[in-house]
Amino acid sequence: MNLRPPAFALPPADPMARQLALGRAGLATAFLAAPVPALRAMGADTATAARISWLTRMMAVRDGALAVGALVADRRGGDPQPWLVGGAVSDAVDALVFAQALKQGRLKGIAPTMIVPGGILAATLGFVTAARLRRG
Repeated sequence: MNLRPPAFALPPADPMARQLALGRAGLATAFLAAPVPALRAMGADTATAARISWLTRMMAVRDGALAVGALVADRRGGDPQPWLVGGAVSDAVDALVFAQALKQGRLKGIAPTMIVPGGILAATLGFVTAARLRRG
């Protein structure tokens, strides 16, 4: 009987880079189209979400630009690596900011709590994929 778990392997770096960029583009579109519901889902109260919807749109444009940059670079045979690193840095900082807001009691609930490990995972995948592209 073999008790070892199956080996884990990441997808090839090029499709992974596209997947990360498409996921970022999807989130950016959702946050740009509906900033208040997006903020509510992340744990902000209605009044706060309405007051800072402009900030959410700024974040969405940032993420959209990172996504489009990576996708255009990939499509034109360029290097999406700098765009992936930029996204990974953004995700890491987002995770840290959310962790601090949770610690201070500014956000509560499972959704904002899950954003922290989600941001860490996204940042890690972005850095790892960028490194794999550089080697490849």
